Amino acid sequence: MLIQATLKWSTTLLLACLLAACGGGGGSDGGTPSQPLTGAQLFSQADPAGNQFSCSTCHATSENAQGLDAQQLHRPAHSLLNATRRNAFYNGTFSEVIDAVNNCRVDWMDASPYVSDSNDWLALEEYLAGLSDSGDATEIAFNQVAAVSDFSAADISAGHDLFNQTCATCHGQNAAGTGLARTLVGSVLSAQQVANKVRNSGPTTSSYFTNLSGGNMPFWSEQRLSDQELVDIASYVESINGPQSFSCNASDHPKVGQVAMLSTLSHNVSGRVEIIDNCTIEVTEFNYDGGGPDVLFYGAPSSDYTQGGFAIGDIINGPMYNNDTLRLSLANAQQLDQLAGISVWCRDFSVSFGDGLFN
Repeated sequence: MLIQATLKWSTTLLLACLLAACGGGGGSDGGTPSQPLTGAQLFSQADPAGNQFSCSTCHATSENAQGLDAQQLHRPAHSLLNATRRNAFYNGTFSEVIDAVNNCRVDWMDASPYVSDSNDWLALEEYLAGLSDSGDATEIAFNQVAAVSDFSAADISAGHDLFNQTCATCHGQNAAGTGLARTLVGSVLSAQQVANKVRNSGPTTSSYFTNLSGGNMPFWSEQRLSDQELVDIASYVESINGPQSFSCNASDHPKVGQVAMLSTLSHNVSGRVEIIDNCTIEVTEFNYDGGGPDVLFYGAPSSDYTQGGFAIGDIINGPMYNNDTLRLSLANAQQLDQLAGISVWCRDFSVSFGDGLFN
């Protein structure tokens, strides 16, 4: 009994010391229960138990006459304006919006389906119902079609512009990559491979769609992307698939100009991070109380800084930062290829005090 009590006390003490050293790692306030997410938050944020996609990754809340949303992007799925007033979804398969939403959650977001009386679903349903302009709410088609195979009429310049309105939703402007999907620069993909992926990508376990080739990337239907548009986009991606070499003291890497906003997880961390050139990162409006051991900026190819993460610059804990500006230097320009996110990272305990993905 004495041994058990001693072990329990030692474990508790160790956990308390870890949390004290690194601020708890979660930024919670004295154990206060977290507030329920609003419908808008549920729409725009990824499910913590799913992958990196949210409803807003694929769906706009409204589009202009050219099919572009407020960010001037044309997303892979239809706008959800007036969606709750439609009589059917998924080409007539579902009559209730919750069934359509749950199919998306399972197939594309790796998340569990909503229960109809759950607080999260009721909040999201109310938000979706508010996306209305009293206009038509007719059923919308979304059809799988075979990939094109003739690229002789491709317009690569048009493909570049189209890419930055469509695929850039996940792959970033000029195919530089984001936290949602990798860069396609130097990918060595042929136009045919790109076309096949665009038309057939998706989970092979889908209960609705058939003949998908795997992965969470949503395929593009003929209603959202025409064959000619696909020809142009696929040919553009093929044109940038050769090896490229980047060096410091230049600004020609496609990720130059991307910005990440640091979330506040612990120790009052916040700030704006911008890639200035091939080897320079500027942090502005930076706040951090200086607490914690062995804290420094950390980059990674995803939002998981324990996988492939790397240090950027020197240790920063100790002094307090209040709306300060910092300049960080990468070891080489090739590190930008692996830089999808940045964190104020407590290296001793592998805890993020605040982080963000570049886009």
